[in-house]
Amino acid sequence: MAQMGDKERNKIIRFALLLASFLCLLLFVFLTFFAWQNFFSQKPKEWKEWKESDVSYMLPEKKNILFLSSYDTSSPLFSSELEGMESIINQSNIHLDTINMDFQHFGHDKDIEAIYTFVQTRLANREKPYDGVLVGDDRALEFVLEKQGELFPDIPIIFFSINNQELAKNAAKNPKCSGYYSPSYLKDTLSLATSLQMGADTIMVLYDNTYWGNQAKEEFFSLQRSFSSYRFAGLNFSQMKKEDFLEAIEKLDEKSIVLYISTTLDEDGNYYPGNQAMKMVLSRANVPVYSYVMLDNVKGFLAGRAPDIKQMAKDASLLMLDVLSGKKDVEKTAEEEDSPGKLTVDNRVLSAYHLSKARLPKNIVLEDTPQQWMMRYARYLFIAAFPLMAVCMIAIYFLMSRLHSQKVMQDLEEKNENLLLAKDDLEHKLSYDLLTELLNRQTALSRLTDYIGDSKEYSCVLVDIDNLKELNESRGYDTGDLYLVAVANRLRRFEKDHGVILSRYGGDEFMIIFPRKCLQEDSPELAEILSIFRRAITVGEETVYMNASGGVASSIGGESPRTIVMYAGLAMSFAKRKGKNRLVFYSEELRYKKEKISQILKIVENAIQENSFYMVYQPQVDCKTRKVVGFESLMRIRNEDCSPDQFIPVAESYGYIVKLGKIAVEQVIRQLAKWKEVGHALCPISINFSSYQIYDDDFVEYLFYQLDRYEIPHEYVVLEITEGILFEESKQTKKIFNRLVEAGIQLHLDDFGTGYSSFSYLPYIPLNTVKMDKSLIDHFLPNNGDVIRNLIDIVHDLGKVVIVEGVEDEWQYEKLLEYQCDIIQGYLFGGPLQAGEIP
Repeated sequence: MAQMGDKERNKIIRFALLLASFLCLLLFVFLTFFAWQNFFSQKPKEWKEWKESDVSYMLPEKKNILFLSSYDTSSPLFSSELEGMESIINQSNIHLDTINMDFQHFGHDKDIEAIYTFVQTRLANREKPYDGVLVGDDRALEFVLEKQGELFPDIPIIFFSINNQELAKNAAKNPKCSGYYSPSYLKDTLSLATSLQMGADTIMVLYDNTYWGNQAKEEFFSLQRSFSSYRFAGLNFSQMKKEDFLEAIEKLDEKSIVLYISTTLDEDGNYYPGNQAMKMVLSRANVPVYSYVMLDNVKGFLAGRAPDIKQMAKDASLLMLDVLSGKKDVEKTAEEEDSPGKLTVDNRVLSAYHLSKARLPKNIVLEDTPQQWMMRYARYLFIAAFPLMAVCMIAIYFLMSRLHSQKVMQDLEEKNENLLLAKDDLEHKLSYDLLTELLNRQTALSRLTDYIGDSKEYSCVLVDIDNLKELNESRGYDTGDLYLVAVANRLRRFEKDHGVILSRYGGDEFMIIFPRKCLQEDSPELAEILSIFRRAITVGEETVYMNASGGVASSIGGESPRTIVMYAGLAMSFAKRKGKNRLVFYSEELRYKKEKISQILKIVENAIQENSFYMVYQPQVDCKTRKVVGFESLMRIRNEDCSPDQFIPVAESYGYIVKLGKIAVEQVIRQLAKWKEVGHALCPISINFSSYQIYDDDFVEYLFYQLDRYEIPHEYVVLEITEGILFEESKQTKKIFNRLVEAGIQLHLDDFGTGYSSFSYLPYIPLNTVKMDKSLIDHFLPNNGDVIRNLIDIVHDLGKVVIVEGVEDEWQYEKLLEYQCDIIQGYLFGGPLQAGEIP
């Protein structure tokens, strides 16, 4: 009882774990779906990043302001400037225009003159003058001060983000100028660097000859006295090849503090975008790199001042609004310091270079810390915790299940002995056929090499019982099984007498291997094998007689055993085709026939897939008037040298004739519709109907559908049938023929003279016409024409029309005319033509 309690307790705990894990996963799906819906259901105006500023400053009348930026439109600094201004100006009845002067790339005198001309033209083409000018960065301010008298003589100018305090003071002396300057705090950056890299003795600056590079370089070297214990040096990108510059960066070691200012212009005059230039340096440096200005969109610098350009632009915009609204007088407004920002250290880079956080001053901002990462992704971590808990609980569940399984294994080991006892019985069942107790196919094939050994002469006989399926269906499967058991018992005695290996190769097939003998066609063993299958058996009060067909192959050419079995199977299939109840020896001719049939079969399958079948039409001529009264449609394959005599029998054997029959029907009726549409006189067209199509249940419906679809009268379609169909006399045959005749479809008997050529069925089958085969005409017409005359007379007496095929010479035509033949078909009047060739 205690043991049962433990089992139940274990089961309950495992169930609880599964339930809890399922609930965690369900909660995870719910929270994920909720977050997804919340994210994708917000309209753009509700997005946080598009929220407008809380400051609302509406001017009484519309004003126009021009913003001059030193940067190009792709610069992140320009994006921040524009975003800060628009957050104020968009709510203040002001229209803002921008001009990006891109002094970084266009700083030469000719470039500046071109910019001046562009601005002058821009101002001249405006209907209304600007009411104020906003200026960002030092170089843009220098340009405005230089050209103010010509471009902006009487309008207020507000500047911001000016690093050069002297430039800002001089500009503020101008009665129309005021604004904000922003010190660089480069000294703070270097102080931080020296405290972090105490083993360094050199401070190396990376700069170029751009305006920004030269300005920042001068500020850098001006600080040398403040750091007198360090050697100040620089790498000027504008005086070096790119490869040499990068190689020099790679050689810098931990003795150097590296400061990045600008590397956008090389010795060859090539300009590099700011982001690309920064990444180029960071990807090659082996020591930490500090930045003069830290930008959010470029990661990899250890530390630097991160100015709040957006806030600077906001402050300048508010000052411009105060001036335009009259709250402040630009002439009385002095320049002010406005340097929102922070000294930033990248925690990821700090950790990568194993630098101590203890040396960081208190006023810095440490970014990418684990705490920040946790806060940033807190909601996602919260959601992700649920599947993690589910996985843990499932792991515990499987651990408990494993412990439980170990206990179960002990019980299984006790039962293992019983399984071992059953193993031999199972192997026997897997190797032997359950009904006949002969080797099964898989076992026989797998052991074939062992049976034959090193013998060079051996044979394989594959025997298939003829019509076993019909025996099972007519007398029951018990009778079929009794017959198979009787045959197996006889074969077992044959095995003992001749030393062969027997196996049941399939449902009604047996394989007999002669491991030391090559059989010949007169070998007595073959007759004995056939007699085994032909010998009657008694089942109850009934006697069952059966036959068999087989194939024989021998190892004359040194082929592998499995190849010999394959050859025997090929010979057996030909025995079936020859009429069954016989043995056929494999030969190269059989293989050739099989390969040829396979090639033709592939052609037929490709033609069906690629819609390559088309119809040609051989005219049928009235014997008396020599006028065309109809056509016989004949199928061809486009771009293939394969005649109907080759591909039609293959299509019949492999079940494709039904598909081909419907293709012929559709193409013939469609062609009749085309002729009808263009006013071409219509004649009946005959379509060959194979005996295999008798069992196509929807052929008649398909034929009627196509006739109705193309609106073709039924009398213009004729079906040509062979004598073999008539001799079947099945209900299906009569049903199809009656439906066709009642619908007005004519039936012609094709190839009369090649098969049974019996007149006995002609009065009773609804045939309209009898077609005499070319072989009949070729045989009798030259020397024994009365035979043809009498045949024509008999058909006429039965009320049928006579068509003679294969007429190629004028003398044949004249004799047939004399014998009162009705219709002629042959090359004398034209071979098969494509529809476009018919006049």
